[in-house]
Amino acid sequence: MRNYALGATKNQSVIFWQIDINGKVRTGKIMQYNPNTGKRIKNKTGAINWVHNILKKRNSKKGNTKKSNSESANFNLCQCYFGEHLIRLYPDKPIAIVEAEKTAVIGSIIFDNYNWLAAGNLNGLNVEKSRVLQNKNVVLYPDAGCFDKWEKKSMQIKSAVFCKIEISNLIEKHASAYQAEEGYDIADYIIESF
Repeated sequence: MRNYALGATKNQSVIFWQIDINGKVRTGKIMQYNPNTGKRIKNKTGAINWVHNILKKRNSKKGNTKKSNSESANFNLCQCYFGEHLIRLYPDKPIAIVEAEKTAVIGSIIFDNYNWLAAGNLNGLNVEKSRVLQNKNVVLYPDAGCFDKWEKKSMQIKSAVFCKIEISNLIEKHASAYQAEEGYDIADYIIESF
């Protein structure tokens, strides 16, 4: 929890802070989880939100000072990988990238010899965010059913950023059709294995 600076809201949602390699907080992704299953709550209003959205709404409703209104009105989100700041803290560790923030946290608990980052969603793996991977050894762990898409993205990244990227087919090989449909990932595999 400390490594990722995880936070929580009053209604017990988790805040996954996006902190870049220089220690700058870009935003926080707020997600609700079922306390009984540990699974993310989907298809419910407010199940996913962003700290910058909440601050922007709060500033516009309160009619705060001109400076704060101007700052929130001019805010331009430039996302980074969740966990990116760990590259600076632990520069010699290889990097593992997954789709979901919760998966990165679980991976870091079991396999702490890697810096675990999360793309944030299927399309979150991209060249721009990957510039911080320069001269790094990287392993991608796509969710079931996403191997081909992330393999193509890894080729794009390798052509633009000097780094060594491998892509694991562990989840693709072990997931059933139902699991692939449900978004089975390496965290599910880890939980089932232990």
